Amino acid sequence: MLVRYNMIKFGNKVVTYNNKWAKYDSAPPGPSLPPFTIRLKYAQGTTPTFSKGTGVLYDAEQNIWDLTYENPDWTDLLRGHADLIEVIEANTSNVTNMSNMFANCTSLINVPLFDTSKVTNMNRTFYSCRNVQSGALALYQQASTQANPPSNHSWTFRHCGSATETGTAELAQIPSNWK
Repeated sequence: MLVRYNMIKFGNKVVTYNNKWAKYDSAPPGPSLPPFTIRLKYAQGTTPTFSKGTGVLYDAEQNIWDLTYENPDWTDLLRGHADLIEVIEANTSNVTNMSNMFANCTSLINVPLFDTSKVTNMNRTFYSCRNVQSGALALYQQASTQANPPSNHSWTFRHCGSATETGTAELAQIPSNWK
């Protein structure tokens, strides 16, 4: 299948591409990370401790880590990582449970738009991530309208973004059964 691209994503950057043709077999390219891998940015000087999976320093200057946990149940994977600032990229295409995944990540500034197509449980995923500025509404819209929305989603965005003006505005647009 031939498709005309006008933008291409490199990491978390999007660039235009002169309306040239690109070829792919059946679907647009997915995440550049291997399955069950998430790329994370932490506050400078922080060396995160991962209770699940294997963490590898990807970029020492920016304090960016790749965490691989080859299990579809990511419950509590990053819960309480107070120095986690940003999720840069994630390959969650085979993840089924994100319960408490980012709960109490108090420095997290954005909610990533990642693949939730196989996720059945998103209870408290972003619980008390009070400093989130954006992304919660987009993830809610994606997850709630996909072919098989998560059946468990209570408190997914409870207090998410409540300490920021933009986060509060997004939170106000998310139905109460998700927060």
